[in-house]
Amino acid sequence: MSIKTKLLIFALSISMIPISIITTVNYINTRSTLEYHAMNKMSAIAESKKLHLLSFIDAKKGRTIDFSSDGFIRDSLETIPYGGDQNYGYQSYVVSDLNRHLKVNKKTLDSHIMSIAVLDINGRVVASTTEEWVGKDMSEENIFMSCLTKNYGETYTGKSYNVPYLNERCIFISAPLTSNQDHKKIGVIINAYNLEFLNEITTNRKGMGKSGEVYIVNRDKKMITESRFIEDAIFNQVVDTEPMRRIIEYDNGGMTGIYPDYRGVPIVGASIDIPEYGWILLAEVDKAEAFASIMRLRIYTIIMGIISSIVIITIAIIVSKRVTRPIQKLVEGTKRIASGDLGFKIPTRSKDEIGFLATSFNDMTSQLGESKKQVEDYAQNLEQKVEDKTKEVKHMLVELTYKNKEMEQIIYVTSHDLRSPLLNIQGFSRELQESFKQVLPVLNESGISSETREKLADALEEDIPEALKFILASSSKMDTLLSGLLRISRMGRVVLTIKRLDMNKLMADVVGVFEYKIKEAGITLHVDELPSCSGDEVQISQVFSNLLDNALKYLDPDRKGVIRISGTKQLVYCVEDNGIGVKMNHQNKIFEIFHRLNPGDSVAGEGLGLTIVSKILDRHGGKIWIESEPGKGSKFFVSLPE
Repeated sequence: MSIKTKLLIFALSISMIPISIITTVNYINTRSTLEYHAMNKMSAIAESKKLHLLSFIDAKKGRTIDFSSDGFIRDSLETIPYGGDQNYGYQSYVVSDLNRHLKVNKKTLDSHIMSIAVLDINGRVVASTTEEWVGKDMSEENIFMSCLTKNYGETYTGKSYNVPYLNERCIFISAPLTSNQDHKKIGVIINAYNLEFLNEITTNRKGMGKSGEVYIVNRDKKMITESRFIEDAIFNQVVDTEPMRRIIEYDNGGMTGIYPDYRGVPIVGASIDIPEYGWILLAEVDKAEAFASIMRLRIYTIIMGIISSIVIITIAIIVSKRVTRPIQKLVEGTKRIASGDLGFKIPTRSKDEIGFLATSFNDMTSQLGESKKQVEDYAQNLEQKVEDKTKEVKHMLVELTYKNKEMEQIIYVTSHDLRSPLLNIQGFSRELQESFKQVLPVLNESGISSETREKLADALEEDIPEALKFILASSSKMDTLLSGLLRISRMGRVVLTIKRLDMNKLMADVVGVFEYKIKEAGITLHVDELPSCSGDEVQISQVFSNLLDNALKYLDPDRKGVIRISGTKQLVYCVEDNGIGVKMNHQNKIFEIFHRLNPGDSVAGEGLGLTIVSKILDRHGGKIWIESEPGKGSKFFVSLPE
């Protein structure tokens, strides 16, 4: 993979993973919160409806108690004779007045009252707003018998909803009637309330959306209030759902949760038991509607995740291009410089480490180009000087031919050799000097003036040795500067010769190269017994040569240097020193060298030796890492295969 691909993968990894985790956790938490609020909402609605219902029934009970304290009703009941005769005066004017009083003065007080009945102590209806009810025996009815157990000011609410004397389904509330003198029970008053008053409470669905409903079910699991979804549901629709079974069978008081309702539709519901009336109140809303916000949240989360991914990928691509473009230019420039194009300049606009490295490359190539030009100019000037000196010497030797035949022979030999002065400059200098030694005796005897002889000697000795030294030195410098670049660019093409390496012998050879530096600096070097490994002997030697040279280069001048080379059975070798250490910013550069290079890449300038080391180890399947603190030395660890 290219650096661009690696940077893109790295950017996506460090950004998408946290975003995915945060988004998922946030979605789960928000969903749980919304579910919790939906449950609480239904519980609150159920509780509110229960309180409303109980308050409403309490008002109906209060109305019944109020009727039981009516003096006219009580006095009328006491004056009506009763006995075994079926016609014991029920049609008397007292009964008529009482019936009229119940219809006109009592029933009209509450629109929910379907009928009012006054019973004597034997359970016979002596007066009622419903004529069919008058004279009926209710002594066996629970609404009468249970009421007789109550005290004055108390009521009893019946569990049944119909009687044989009324066609409407009602809720019956009864209260005892007592005499004014001794408060002895003399009868019972019964108010029959139409079930519609319950519907007024349950059908108020404000705030419950399109599918929310509240309904009441009796202990027979039959609905006693209207259904939002099913017509004619009162006493016809059976509700055998989970909360009903829990309350009736396990008497747990109610539940809140998600379950199928009487239609089989998943709902979010809350149920409350009202045991004093034998009712169960349920508040429910379709799950799809209750959790619609969760679905919107899910869609929003997915959209935001996609948008975030697109933004991150776009940013990662832009950043990777900006980072890799100067690196690619740097690699291209390195290859051109390595091929000998010293006039090439690496274009860069960045002001970061890559820009600094490119600037360093450009400065280096400029210096190399100037050095090369200086060498070429100097060589050209030297050639001209040699040619001029050769002509001068030849002219002087021609003059000597007339002095002596021996001199003529020497001049002939010398002028013959000077025909190709640049062919072998160093050999020419030696031969010229040797010839000069032969000429000197003849010159001394020939009578040539001392001034002429000195000019001839100066001409032979003036520039040739120094020119040779400069050419050799310049050539060596150019080879050294170019070798590093050539080594990196050509390293991928070198065929490794893998064999079993005796690391102790290899390390002895490496240390031997630096022996004079170690002695000169007074450094203590410890080399432990090292395990063998596999690799290319030349390149592995180069690895440890670079690391040892690095350790010698950064020793602390204020203390005696100590270097240790060690190894473990796991084939991890360590070159440790007590030098000046590596600063954090430089460590970052080193880590870049260790981890970012790909086959074909090359890094020059600062860290060139470590770049070579990293590439060699990469080709061997090995690794290198560093542990260092400023002022406390450095440890370079190298792992190699078996």
